[in-house]
Amino acid sequence: MKNFYFYVNNIFNSLIPNYFSQRKLKYLLQEVNKYPKEEIKERISYYITNNNGQLAANAIALKDFKRPKKGTMYYFDLVQYTRYFKNNLKIKFKFGDVQENQDTLTIVKSRPINHSGNSVIMKLDALRHYYFVNDVIPFSEKKNKAVWRGYIHKENRRTLVKEFYNHPKCNIGNIPLHNENPDWAKPFISIEEQLQYKFILSIEGHDVATNLKWIFSSNSLCFMPTPKFETWFMEGKLVPNVHYVHLKDDYSDLLEKMEYYTKHEEKALTIIKNAQAWVTRFQDKKLEKIISLKVLEAYFKSTKQV
Repeated sequence: MKNFYFYVNNIFNSLIPNYFSQRKLKYLLQEVNKYPKEEIKERISYYITNNNGQLAANAIALKDFKRPKKGTMYYFDLVQYTRYFKNNLKIKFKFGDVQENQDTLTIVKSRPINHSGNSVIMKLDALRHYYFVNDVIPFSEKKNKAVWRGYIHKENRRTLVKEFYNHPKCNIGNIPLHNENPDWAKPFISIEEQLQYKFILSIEGHDVATNLKWIFSSNSLCFMPTPKFETWFMEGKLVPNVHYVHLKDDYSDLLEKMEYYTKHEEKALTIIKNAQAWVTRFQDKKLEKIISLKVLEAYFKSTKQV
């Protein structure tokens, strides 16, 4: 149902001439002064790191930026901000799960944490990724087990499921999609069901792990290896054992970490509190809009268009 409202709302907005949004740009950019300067500066400089970027030869003018047959969620997430800028300005973008560095300044949803500087992050595919929960179950009342569900399409996920699919302290399994070991297959479980567990694993897929944001907003403890990709959520700034419980890439310390945080609940609660505080940075809708516009403004300045 939320997908339906997303499309209806965005299609309706697309009927409104961009002229009306462009008239509001100056006012909206001035609204940035109502927020802490360091917070704004930190986030803008994180999302766009190259202040002297090259405009790609295949960049398109905003007047020619049309809804594609695929990637419409990405398109609507981006056009809600590009509509505030003059139609002759040009952008280059790449939709989807981007795992590689870009040759020229390109707007993306995701990039490697060790990136080249040409990947400019915007908040794309937000409906899928930016889902937060209202978890009413205290950590102490949750099941003393670890849970994970997902599709196996990378070796990091295969390693996890192979090692722990049958462990009594874990509810870890593969949602069948490819030809994997049938013993690893377990049925889908909802977010609400997963919130009944103390420990929830966040394992990267094609790029970032989709479940990271809702885990951070919960009363469960996030377990994950060091992330290799980053998005608008600024995964590259997360501190191991401060915002999440760090796991080795082979998950060999999973059981040890579970036992430790079961015995040291106060330490678990501190990490959960830090994760929840991180989430609040992304829940002010007005601020999210202003920063998005400032990132686009920085993109146009970097490519010498304004």
